[in-house]
Amino acid sequence: MGYPVYYNGEIEIVPPLTKEHAALVRAFAQGERTDLTESIFAAIAASEEPDLPYSCGLFEVSEDHSLLVPEEGESRHGLATWVALLVKHFLDPSGYVLNGEVGWSAEELDDRGCLFVKNNLLEAVEDIVVNPGPSWARESFTDRASFETIQALVESADNEGCSQDLTVVSSTPIAALRDVLAKLKEFVTLHLP
Repeated sequence: MGYPVYYNGEIEIVPPLTKEHAALVRAFAQGERTDLTESIFAAIAASEEPDLPYSCGLFEVSEDHSLLVPEEGESRHGLATWVALLVKHFLDPSGYVLNGEVGWSAEELDDRGCLFVKNNLLEAVEDIVVNPGPSWARESFTDRASFETIQALVESADNEGCSQDLTVVSSTPIAALRDVLAKLKEFVTLHLP
């Protein structure tokens, strides 16, 4: 089975599933090949990515048919793939819209993140865990967008021949920002995609 994964959150389904569609989604989630689910499994088999995740039973449909809820307690990896396949091959073509977030965590510190769903678009984003180090030798961290913003600011700083659209700043904060940028550039190069 692999090591355990724990999920937390829910994904809203609008409109709520019909009784028949809820039964189909429940059967699909369990990996059951029935008359109801066969068309979904056939579409998956004919797709560019025909492989199903190893584990089944990673989510359930709520009693009122308005939510996909991940398995409680100890679970397994594969939820994002199952939900993506379900959306692509059944829910979206049937007129359902999903929105929500489901976080996951596992035994390994670097195996955690969140499955974000917005209007049937899914993205699994892994958390970045940063140990800043001791107070006397702090490491710096930023996301790529912030890094690029800081880098652009530093590269554009020039007060020679200033016009109205330029702002002159003290050289002290720019020097400090350049020091931080040097540390961030090294971190981004090594750790961020």
